[in-house]
Amino acid sequence: MSRRSRLVGLFASTAAWCAATLLAGCPTGRDIPPPPADDPKADDPKADVPFCGLVFSDPKAPKRNTCCRGPSAGVVRSADVVTACGVAPAAYRGEARDGDACRLYFQPTGGDAQNNVNDSWVMLSHPVIAVGAPAPVRPDPLLPWRWKKVPLRDAIGYQALAARDEPGLLERQSIFWAGRGRRIVGLHVSKQVCDEAQAQALLQRAIDAVP
Repeated sequence: MSRRSRLVGLFASTAAWCAATLLAGCPTGRDIPPPPADDPKADDPKADVPFCGLVFSDPKAPKRNTCCRGPSAGVVRSADVVTACGVAPAAYRGEARDGDACRLYFQPTGGDAQNNVNDSWVMLSHPVIAVGAPAPVRPDPLLPWRWKKVPLRDAIGYQALAARDEPGLLERQSIFWAGRGRRIVGLHVSKQVCDEAQAQALLQRAIDAVP
């Protein structure tokens, strides 16, 4: 056998041995793990809408209302208003997002109900306090109202007494603020839905419901 033939044979054997070694280290189709299952919550548009059911519909509004989202969603539910304020369950007309706040609408019992339903609601806001920021102990001084303290169980409560530049506002609604450590809520309650004592009871339910 010529020297050239021996070299060709040596190269072929070496190549075959290398190929076998490489293939032994490569996973087969059965060895490859399946792709990770998609997290259904990652793209779920309702992940932060835990209690959305009925959305309040106003045919006169320029755009349609949507479910409440974010921290304010689901803190106060229609059943809470029914319990605290004695509203009939059938009076509930649905929820609507108002920026970061959540409104619950109820059919009023007096006057022209069709015209007044847009003013017959409970609105809750639940701002999240940034990590490292001190826990609030009173309403933001930039809010345009004067406040008085109201008693709450295991929480700090305030009620608005006067509204600058908004004459007649507090004749139509009660405005409250409550804090418990880093958990705070703001509550606006139409007097068509709850009187002041009932609204304060609702405030207690709201601060108790904040996780």
